[in-house]
Amino acid sequence: MEKIVSGYQQRLNQRKGSSLFRSRKVRSANAHWQLDFSTNDYLGLSQHPDIKRAFKQAIDTWGVGSTGSPLLSGYSAVHQELEELLAEWLGKPRALLFNSGFAANHGVLTTLVDKQQKLFADKLVHASIIDGMQHGEGRFKRYPHDQPEPLVAKASPGDWLVTEGVFSMDGDACDLNQLASLKHKYGLKIMLDDAHGIAAYGAKGRGSLAADFDVADVITGTFGKAIGVGGAFVCGGGDEIESLIQFCRDYIYSTAMPPAQAAAIKASVKIVRSAEGDDRRARLAERIQYFREQLKQRGLKTVESDSAIQTWLFNSDEDALHMATELQAQGYLCSVIRPPTVPVGSSRIRFSLTSEMSTPELTQFWDRVDRIIRQL
Repeated sequence: MEKIVSGYQQRLNQRKGSSLFRSRKVRSANAHWQLDFSTNDYLGLSQHPDIKRAFKQAIDTWGVGSTGSPLLSGYSAVHQELEELLAEWLGKPRALLFNSGFAANHGVLTTLVDKQQKLFADKLVHASIIDGMQHGEGRFKRYPHDQPEPLVAKASPGDWLVTEGVFSMDGDACDLNQLASLKHKYGLKIMLDDAHGIAAYGAKGRGSLAADFDVADVITGTFGKAIGVGGAFVCGGGDEIESLIQFCRDYIYSTAMPPAQAAAIKASVKIVRSAEGDDRRARLAERIQYFREQLKQRGLKTVESDSAIQTWLFNSDEDALHMATELQAQGYLCSVIRPPTVPVGSSRIRFSLTSEMSTPELTQFWDRVDRIIRQL
């Protein structure tokens, strides 16, 4: 009998034969890299002793798991305290916790948008937003990156505009003044995913919207990047959050994050809002400026970005893979981003900078880059 090859097997075989085949890298507690450019731990808080201590102490009180979904046994006093802290910090009436940024974005878009509403989304939004729009009831269109005006001109009051604060692949930021203008002009609802902005930028680490929280009706973000822990949140008005509690399948049918995780996030937010948080953001800003200057001095192809996400673009997937392999052999862990995550012809090495990288370490890195380029 002839063997039947299923669709997923065909796709897998095609992927195995291409330069796009992905493989996971196993992290070891004993591994030592000169610099880790693959991390999203922008403020270096994942190893902060106060946050680790809060996690351990909460385990002694609550155990290691939440034991159930938030509407059954999984919602503790620590979860409630964290939600109240987030709402106060980010200037919104209420907040809600999710297990991941993917679940938060997907949940918002499949719960709060109905058949009568249209969505307008930036071309470069995260996969979780794309899936949320595809699985939701609203009709959606995607506008050229950071150019919503022509398409949004077709909007009706109550339609949604969805974007990111800091874009995850390119590291550039959305135009908040433009969003505010469009919101006022067309009566739009704004959803802003600030996964890569929250804690890393803005006064007291309040992210992309620090200057004007009223621009966004709904804010989503994660705790697994600059906050250094894990999980995610949604901040918004009372009706928005209550609707998610009542109707969001991503929320209702998922086990809640452990209380100890929520306690660690609370401890991290306290640091983010403190003078220590200000110092870490200032150091991060210095590292970003230095790295950008080095890219420009060498005439390397990049995307203009003021964030911790810096990119080196290549003409081919193979060139990007080769350079990344050479850098890793020199002790620098960096990620190659290729299609379909990014558009064809825009493969890049994506560098995530942190406040804990020193200028001498970065200077040595660029010396190694120069040496590799001369050998090519």
